[in-house]
Amino acid sequence: MKKILVLAVAAFAFCMQLASQSSFFDNYVYQQWTSFGGLSGTTATDIAQTSDGFINIGTYEGLVRFDGVAFSTMRRSKDNGLTFASVRVVVEDSSGNLWIGSNDEGVQLLQPDLNMTFTTQNGLPNNSIRAIVEDKDKNVWVGTAGGVVYMSKSRHLFNPQFEAGTVSKGVISTQLICDRDGRVWLTTENDKGLFVFKDGLFRTIPSMDKFGDYAVTDVCQDRDGNFWVGTDNSGLVKIVNGEAIAVHTGTILDSIPVTAIFQAQDGNVWFGTESGLVVYSEGKFHVCDKAEIQNAKINRIISDREGNIWIATDRNGVGKMTRSRFKMFRTGETSNAIAEGKDGRVWVGTDSGLFCYVDGKQETNALTKYTKDIRIRHVAAAQNGDILVSCYRKPGQLRYNQASGKITSWSTDEGLAGNKVRVAIEGSKGELYVGTTTGLSIIHKDGSIKNFKQLDGLENEYVMCLYRDPNDVVWIGTDGGGVYLMRDETLFGWITTNNGLAGNVVFKISQDNIGAYWICSGSGITRCPDYDSSKDVLPEKFEVIRSEQGLGTDSVFQLLQDRAGNVWMTSNYGISSVSSGKLSEVAKGVSDVIVPKYYSKSDGLDSDGPTSTAVSICDRDGMLWFPMVDGVAVYNPVKVRGSQIKPLVCIESLRVDTVEYKDFDKVIELKPGTKRVDIKYTGLSFDAPERILFTHQLTGFDDDFSTPNTERSVSYTNLKPGRYTFMVSAINGDGIMSDKAETMLFLQKPYIWQTEWFWIVCTVFFLATVITIFYLKERAVTLENIRLEGLVKERTKELAVEKEKSDQLLHAILPDKIAKELKDSVRAIGESFADVTMLFSDIVSFTKTSSEHTAAEIVYALNDLFSRFDERAKRMGVEKIKTIGDAYMAGCGLPSLNEDHARIMVEFAKGMYQDLRDYNASAKIKFNIRIGLNRGPVSAGVIGKTKFIYDVWGNTVNVASRMESACSPGGIRVSAAVYERLKDTDIKFSGPIECDIKGKGLMTTYDVIMGEDE
Repeated sequence: MKKILVLAVAAFAFCMQLASQSSFFDNYVYQQWTSFGGLSGTTATDIAQTSDGFINIGTYEGLVRFDGVAFSTMRRSKDNGLTFASVRVVVEDSSGNLWIGSNDEGVQLLQPDLNMTFTTQNGLPNNSIRAIVEDKDKNVWVGTAGGVVYMSKSRHLFNPQFEAGTVSKGVISTQLICDRDGRVWLTTENDKGLFVFKDGLFRTIPSMDKFGDYAVTDVCQDRDGNFWVGTDNSGLVKIVNGEAIAVHTGTILDSIPVTAIFQAQDGNVWFGTESGLVVYSEGKFHVCDKAEIQNAKINRIISDREGNIWIATDRNGVGKMTRSRFKMFRTGETSNAIAEGKDGRVWVGTDSGLFCYVDGKQETNALTKYTKDIRIRHVAAAQNGDILVSCYRKPGQLRYNQASGKITSWSTDEGLAGNKVRVAIEGSKGELYVGTTTGLSIIHKDGSIKNFKQLDGLENEYVMCLYRDPNDVVWIGTDGGGVYLMRDETLFGWITTNNGLAGNVVFKISQDNIGAYWICSGSGITRCPDYDSSKDVLPEKFEVIRSEQGLGTDSVFQLLQDRAGNVWMTSNYGISSVSSGKLSEVAKGVSDVIVPKYYSKSDGLDSDGPTSTAVSICDRDGMLWFPMVDGVAVYNPVKVRGSQIKPLVCIESLRVDTVEYKDFDKVIELKPGTKRVDIKYTGLSFDAPERILFTHQLTGFDDDFSTPNTERSVSYTNLKPGRYTFMVSAINGDGIMSDKAETMLFLQKPYIWQTEWFWIVCTVFFLATVITIFYLKERAVTLENIRLEGLVKERTKELAVEKEKSDQLLHAILPDKIAKELKDSVRAIGESFADVTMLFSDIVSFTKTSSEHTAAEIVYALNDLFSRFDERAKRMGVEKIKTIGDAYMAGCGLPSLNEDHARIMVEFAKGMYQDLRDYNASAKIKFNIRIGLNRGPVSAGVIGKTKFIYDVWGNTVNVASRMESACSPGGIRVSAAVYERLKDTDIKFSGPIECDIKGKGLMTTYDVIMGEDE
């Protein structure tokens, strides 16, 4: 019997313990990181938050730094200056220096300017470090596996002494703390191992002697000045005014060794044990039974700057306790709608019936029993307090009077439009508007029912939602048919995408505090501002917000406004919130995008999310109730206040092409030709690190700060030379921005040709070069004119000699009598041309050349060259007149007229030189020619009856011939008439050349200037 009684008492104690747990730890969310989550191993020996905001974790693999998203490990390597491989203790002193106690490598002090290492060679009693603390005089005390020392500010080591008879030499330290009076407390693994340094000695606590050979595992001073002492074998002890008192908690603290004690900012005292976690809050002890930590050995407990609790464990990695923003009520069923009654009861419609909550506790009543196993799609409260329940099968629509317990139902048997009821609301006259999947029904107070279907103007009978506005207009949202408007039981309007609605599948309709209508659909949100529904007209203005404007989805199920001016949205992505002002600005087009705050498991929202039918509410106390697929989520904006602690921001690295920099105290110089700059940064806020947003700007490149986003790096390519300042700020999950932007300066150095002085020198050099070239060119032209004048005289003389030889040759070939007879028998068929251009070419020194070769060779060579001229003449529309030995005569403008004859003949002349070059490139007999051009009137005709030729004559022909005679070999000489015709074109001429032309006297002529490739 006694044994049974003991078991009953134990069971009762356990139940009380669980009840206590549920009232405290339900308000916390636990998040865990192990080796599977990026942590180096599963054992965390110590944990501390440094002033830069990072969480620093001691592990057997080194020091791990954590920003809430990513881990980075520091440990000894070849060239990083670190001397530790494993970390057992992590402490930041008052100067911001980091002290690392290693497992067997002494202590390393990490400072911005110089790192220092202390080992047994420097005076440590042992290289295995177990505890470190800084006292009020800035001395640093180090507890090791072989004793305790302290270092002065000058880093000299001293050995403190123990009270006589208390310990033997070489104690194994386990903990060091400095209390508010500046005294240093020490715990050791020895029996009676609790000491306080006073009057130059470590002394025991006499009041602890009552516990016999006690073993102390940790000690912590609370805000009241009392000391909590954890023991290995005597439970929990509290020292008040020097008197040690045993504390019986009724929890695992009474039987399991305490390994860590910490008092948080809110006054709660957290106890870590070898098998779980306990919290002392408001005079009660609460045991944590969260699965991740239930049996964990806890090495250290701390609080970060935002009040989150961090726990370092021996086998379960690192955990974070964050106050939950949501409280979950598990129903085990999908919740569809929530309503608050006039008496404060909260009614929840689920797929298996109706649930009722009173002050957060579930209540069973007549209505919950009646609706058991019935799928409830909507719940609402009538003006008189009755509860309206919409069922998705018979009994259809219910009305429950709480005072009498009477339940009235309507189905198709009573004339309802359908038994699958989606929604019901009360009209201003007490009538009920009931939306079903097969039409709308109006149930009057006398029990009569009026239905609206397709024949009654309701083209789409599937009613999704109903909303009655202040002007007694009922808005009817349908599944694919848009929105219908009804007043006094008469449909007067129909709104669809044709009018500007975002989508025709309408989930919910509501109004904000300024009267604007908000319509949630499967294709976005529609806002109808400035609409007066008292007039039977349709809205004219529609403002649409879709996923690309920041919603993340087009299917928003409901908008719910809280008392703080925030709008809460439910969708397939879960629950999110945004400022109502920001949402309206995006709808109006004032802003481009919104940045909703999404809530997740880390906020206590441990659910798969809401459904499209979910109807959420804001109750009389301002609490928000959200139906979820597995229960109900409740958010209390009064109890859950956003963190007002500003986040910190840190630039972690700068990668320039393949080189990485981590020291940003100085201006970083980028070598010329740098292709890519990658900047990595992070934000330090552990309430919801995944929701931290960043905004950045690179001065000289970006016009303004970027739109906030979650990216933690940015890249720039091909920056122009100059000085740049990179600035980045962080915004935490509650919209609080970091106090100031983190900055980094770097200089993009230029190539020599990218500097201003280089271009100044180049400009000066260029101008000097142009002037020099102009001068040399003018001088060359002058010299060339002098040379040409002499050459003309020489060539004129040579021409006369050659002409005389040609005449002798002609007379030698043709007897005078034959020539005279041929002349006398000429029959002329001729015509006159007012303006043509004639060309004469002549082979230079042809007589001399022909005398050096056989007649066959000369004829072959002349035929080859002149054939090339003939082909070009044909292509360019030039009329070949004749060849006279080595001379070639051609014209343009006859017998067919051509206004551009002068230009064509000049281009033809240039082409003849190209043909000459092509010929000479492979010919055995090399030739050179000269060409003369003139334009003017000519006569032309056919002479003779047999072997007749087409001939041209006149002064123009003669002058052309004289131009050829006056021309230099390899040149083109034209008359003033040709020059005047072409001087304003792109053809270039030399200056005027005065020539004494035989039979004409002194004439002004010009040479055509040809390019190098002509």
